[in-house]
Amino acid sequence: MVNLIGWFPNSHNADPGTSYYLNNFIAPFGPIRKKEKDYPAARSGHRCFTDNDYLYVIGGFTHQFRNGSIFKEFWSMSLATFEWRRYEVIGDFPETLASFSIVQMFPFSKSFILFGGSGTDFGQTSSNSFYFIRINNENCSIESQKIEVQGTIPPPVYGHAMCAGEIPGKYYIIGGTEGILYNFDVHALTVRANSEAKNDNEKFSWHCELVTKNLNFAGRYRMEATYDEVKNVLIFFGGANHEEAIGFNKMVVLDVQSRVSSEVSTHPDSVNGFPLPRRCHTIVRHGRSVIMTGGINHTTNVNEVPLHSDVWIFNMENYSWTKYNHSLPKSVFFHSSTITEDGWMLIFGGAHGIVTSSPRNNRLLGAWFGVPRLQRFALETLRKEYPNMFIGLHCGNLRLSGVFEVFNVFCKKGRIEEKEREIIEKGTMKFHEKENRSRYYLNANAQEFAVRHQADIQVPGPRPLRRRRHAPQPPQENDPIQNLQNVQQQVRRLLDQLFEHRFNNGENEEDDDSDLEVEGEEDWNDQEAAEDLENQLLELLQRPHRNRNPE
Repeated sequence: MVNLIGWFPNSHNADPGTSYYLNNFIAPFGPIRKKEKDYPAARSGHRCFTDNDYLYVIGGFTHQFRNGSIFKEFWSMSLATFEWRRYEVIGDFPETLASFSIVQMFPFSKSFILFGGSGTDFGQTSSNSFYFIRINNENCSIESQKIEVQGTIPPPVYGHAMCAGEIPGKYYIIGGTEGILYNFDVHALTVRANSEAKNDNEKFSWHCELVTKNLNFAGRYRMEATYDEVKNVLIFFGGANHEEAIGFNKMVVLDVQSRVSSEVSTHPDSVNGFPLPRRCHTIVRHGRSVIMTGGINHTTNVNEVPLHSDVWIFNMENYSWTKYNHSLPKSVFFHSSTITEDGWMLIFGGAHGIVTSSPRNNRLLGAWFGVPRLQRFALETLRKEYPNMFIGLHCGNLRLSGVFEVFNVFCKKGRIEEKEREIIEKGTMKFHEKENRSRYYLNANAQEFAVRHQADIQVPGPRPLRRRRHAPQPPQENDPIQNLQNVQQQVRRLLDQLFEHRFNNGENEEDDDSDLEVEGEEDWNDQEAAEDLENQLLELLQRPHRNRNPE
């Protein structure tokens, strides 16, 4: 039997409508090992994004192997159950998965474009290849295809930015470096459907053009960019070169119609002024707000590393800055962030020092900047009602938008085991984990709660019992049970009946007078049947039996 081990998040102990602020979910995982795990290892230079049902993490760099290493892998985490899955990669997959860029084909889609990036030999292994990648959640796989792009494509770069443009199918690539020189070029990639396609590889046609070289402004890399659909401009956030990091009191914007870039002044926070200059930060868009986290300032002294943990909100209506009143738990850069449609920002990974050997992390941070959808409220209700069910292989494929599916899996007898058998029979998913891990999060009052790792669970084994004991019954004479093995078999049979009884009765209601408690579950309604099984079990355990030691 497979040991199914996973998270045991019984409840958030806070109203989902409450803004949890940062540290909503912090998972201090253990150090990287030389064997596969069922969660992503610590990394930096990766990218993450979401489709509202899953959080995806792709690529990244680690220093924990000689000369460093690139993670040529793709991970998915269900936002319904917080279970990670490493997806199988089908097709051509890039090698240069550090400081690359991605953009989803449309907001929250399951297909995306990947461009550029570097291998471990930074400055020598840069790429200017484009890849079109589609996600298949049911099969836990992605299909990756290297695409041929016509026109003027950017040179091999890493540390560039990428964002969607003014019309569907138009995307911008900005800046970057090949290792020595920094550019501020802006290229536009356009994709169109090909009505004459003869196979899947010809479904789309791709064309790239140079929009501007921005020669009036310094080149930069590890900036961020977004398109302002109201003012019809691209806005560029920060970045750096070998001389300086770019500040935020004045920012460069590009009018996409005239193709002319200019500087605009921004308005400071009334108390904290402007954000400090930085690179390797992240931004996410939520409505007309841009949320910026972390990053690093320019430095020439590795002993004085100006890392940032602050969080800033940029208002696109009036170009004003507001410093968020909570910071990340630790300064970080080269991390990645994304945000769901209802405003749940998620941040994963990153580095904590400027030298190559500096520690990385695989913490998952979250904060609410909007009101959760009804699906989240419904899911939290299920989590409170069935806390022990949010574990195991089946959880990785459950979707936040499929609350009814989640309910059917949890509440229909045998459905979980059926789901797990399907996954095991496919044989494509690797899963093992036996280390003690914890997740922490803070509610709005900064009170800390912990969701601890569940102990090993045998499926479909019985739950351990804790009970308030009755007075012991006198032992019976002429006991037919002669050895411990027979006792164990009968005990297991009764435990199975007790466990099955949990699912064959009505609603679970708490009863303080109950004599039987199952750890992690509420008392059963039918007390007489439960107590009858319990008494049989107690009687069996109190019977004297011989031959305990076969020797």
